[in-house]
Amino acid sequence: MMCAQACSLVKTGTVNPAAARIRILDRESSGITHPVLCQHCVEAVCVPACPQGAIGKDAKSGIVSIDHRLCVNCTICRAVCPYAAPVYSAAEKRVVLCDHCGGEPVCVSSCPTGALQYVAYEVDRPGPRLSAMAEIRVAVNGKERRG
Repeated sequence: MMCAQACSLVKTGTVNPAAARIRILDRESSGITHPVLCQHCVEAVCVPACPQGAIGKDAKSGIVSIDHRLCVNCTICRAVCPYAAPVYSAAEKRVVLCDHCGGEPVCVSSCPTGALQYVAYEVDRPGPRLSAMAEIRVAVNGKERRG
C-alpha cells in the first residue's frame, strides 16, 4: 500500500490511497495481492470510446492520457477499460489515469518489496507484463483448485 500512498501524495498532496492512480487488490481466495493501474494498452479501447476525444495515446512513449480541458467526466472510459484503470478522483473532481509520473513513477521507487518495475515501452512488443500475468494466472488457478 505504500505505492498507493506515495501516488496520492504526489498527485493530490494528501496521503489517501483512495485518491491514487494505482489501486492494490488483495485476492483473499488466492492470497495474491496485485496492483491495478493503466496498462497503456497497445490498442487502448478507452481512446475511441471517449465521446469527447479527450483520451489520446502518445505514439512515442505509448502513454495514454486524458486532456482535462475536453473531458466531461462521463466515465465511459472506466466502463470499457478491461483493467478498470481510469479512476474518478474525488479529490481532483475528475477522471484520472496513471501518467508514469513523467518517467519516474513514485509507486515504483516507494515499493518496499521491489514488486513494481518500470520498463521501457516498445511498440508492438507485449513485454514482460503478459508473461507475468500468465504466471499469476497459473498460480491463482493452482491455489484455487487445491484450496
